[in-house]
Amino acid sequence: MSDTGFALKGYEDLEISTQIIIRDALNRGVDIEILDRKSNFIRLGKNGKTEYVKQATKTSKDSYISFLIMENKSVSKLLLQESGLLVPAGRTFFDPDEALRFSQSISGKKIVIKPATTNFGIGITIMDTDRKTAAVESAITRAFSFAETIIVEDFVAGSEYRFLVVDFETLAVCQRVPANILGDGSKSIEKLVGEKNRDPRRGKGHVTPLEKIQLGETEISVLSDDYGYRWDTVPRKGEAVFLRRNSNISTGGDSIDVTDTTDSFYKQIAEKAAKSVDARICGVDMILSCLDSKGDYAILELNFNPVLYIHNYPYQGKNRHVGEKILDLLGF
Repeated sequence: MSDTGFALKGYEDLEISTQIIIRDALNRGVDIEILDRKSNFIRLGKNGKTEYVKQATKTSKDSYISFLIMENKSVSKLLLQESGLLVPAGRTFFDPDEALRFSQSISGKKIVIKPATTNFGIGITIMDTDRKTAAVESAITRAFSFAETIIVEDFVAGSEYRFLVVDFETLAVCQRVPANILGDGSKSIEKLVGEKNRDPRRGKGHVTPLEKIQLGETEISVLSDDYGYRWDTVPRKGEAVFLRRNSNISTGGDSIDVTDTTDSFYKQIAEKAAKSVDARICGVDMILSCLDSKGDYAILELNFNPVLYIHNYPYQGKNRHVGEKILDLLGF
């Protein structure tokens, strides 16, 4: 293990979730064979038993159809609704013109325009419905560039959480906070981003627990639209400035473990969501208005390949050792 506390010597080039599985497997005396480093494909073996694992959470324990259901946000959303679970109101579209007409028919609220089959926040736009037609068209075109179908749905206010469900049990809950900096009254946003990015836990390519905050077109647009700021703006001391609207860790967000303070009601909802698609390993993304008591919620989507590192190496909070539970499920 490196002095940063998370990299596994000899495997630093692999996704950190895969490193977690390998470390835990080695500690159990399980044989490890790297079948394809680029795709993080490994073989585990012990006492005549063999299991294949890709990207840490793609295993033989989930059927291909469960994988396909979770991959398709439209289908998984339908099955969640049929199970009596709450999801944001919206519709699926195959035609850009129909999606535009529907988006323009909604007034006075925020909407989310997203591809039906992507992960990591790719192709997602959150916007007010009173934006100019060109902006809505651009968001729809962008979403369609990643998938044949897209979803237009209500934006649900609240904090976003990832529930990791393994073998129909909620093991960990992580709050995902969009990429952000905290003003000190003297440094520019650009300098504050540079300081935050010096954290050794931040890197690129999912080989570290956190990703570096980018200084790209999306971040510039969010700063301008939401705050009227530029990169050289000096935020007030104590002012939190968010550089992204999506909360993905892959786009520079922060992971905060909240497992112990999450009301059991939401953990049961996450378990029911996993059961609705018969997923033994599932990441359930939920928006909650209140974490520590029963209240309103909305399930945004289900993830067939949930990362482990946000639960083992959160920006704040406890290591939940979730790799151990994956190995338990695999019979090691």
